[in-house]
Amino acid sequence: MTVAYRYASYAPRSEAEVRRRLARAECEEEDVEAAVASLHRAALLDDARFAADWVESRARSKALGPIRLEAELKRKAIDEEAIQAALAAAEPGDVEERALAEAARWLKGASAADPDQRNRLAGRLQRLGYDWDTIRQVLAALAANMVA
Repeated sequence: MTVAYRYASYAPRSEAEVRRRLARAECEEEDVEAAVASLHRAALLDDARFAADWVESRARSKALGPIRLEAELKRKAIDEEAIQAALAAAEPGDVEERALAEAARWLKGASAADPDQRNRLAGRLQRLGYDWDTIRQVLAALAANMVA
């Protein structure tokens, strides 16, 4: 039980992460269930809150897009409903603004008119988890700023 409390209180954790940690500590199944239930009661374990916090944090600090955020949450064994709720909480305009800000940061002094730079930028945004519609909008906005 102490292992679970220390692990869950140190940093936000998903239920699956806590279960894996307790399995590594060779805890009995009924002890794992009791610890997980106790952490839920103590509000130290909530996958929906974890997913929302994860999306907000990683989107802000790493400029990740929804595709990458969803993949990360799936790797953490968060259920689909909690993932979709967390992603829906992020406004679509925020996604486009983050992608545009990341594009501007990445380009810095480089020219957005250079086709090679635009292709590299598109690949970077795709790896960060943005969909092609968002990438096209970012590239169009950069092209419009070059003309203006």
